[in-house]
Amino acid sequence: MPFVALEKLHQLYDGYRKAFTLGGQPLLLLQENGKTLLVKNSCPHAGAALTYATCVGNAIRCPLHGMVFDLHSGRSTNPACSDSLQFIPLIYEGNTLGVELSG
Repeated sequence: MPFVALEKLHQLYDGYRKAFTLGGQPLLLLQENGKTLLVKNSCPHAGAALTYATCVGNAIRCPLHGMVFDLHSGRSTNPACSDSLQFIPLIYEGNTLGVELSG
């Protein structure tokens, strides 16, 4: 599987956000509280992009309807939304962070 570099590690900081499209899928690379995550850039509740979502503690709040999702489990804090964030595994190669694309 080919490795696709997304970002150099020295570019990351808390509050970092960068949107990507890989294999036709919208993705969001973000860092909060020292933890770097790659998620599908689509709110599980209504499909809005999370690029401009706000993060508080270990949660991300969708800018469209204000749905809040836990950044550890991906689950919504609102029982009305049963869908979860979709996390994509990150791979570290040297000083670069990326993903492996399935062939």
